[in-house]
Amino acid sequence: MHIEFTAPVYPVDDCSERAFLEILNLILLSKHIVELNRQLIQRNTDPRYRQLSGYFRWSFAGNSFTLWQRTAFGSEECFRPEILSLHFGALVCRDRTPPQGITV
Repeated sequence: MHIEFTAPVYPVDDCSERAFLEILNLILLSKHIVELNRQLIQRNTDPRYRQLSGYFRWSFAGNSFTLWQRTAFGSEECFRPEILSLHFGALVCRDRTPPQGITV
């Protein structure tokens, strides 16, 4: 899988980079877009963590998953451009294999 980042992740507080890494892990471990959506919802509503949607806004539109970073936790404003845009097909491409030692 090839992911192209179009903008940096800004350290808006102590947890913003961790939230991004959690989203990135969900992308890498999801087998398809429906699973990614389910994982994002589960993680976002887990009371043990701060909400990922407080740091990032995402969209499943136009055959792509797109991710933007909010300018502050819970803000309606986002930094431009988006951090990444990933075509749905990238999640199910045949050359996608998990790293050794990880069972998916």
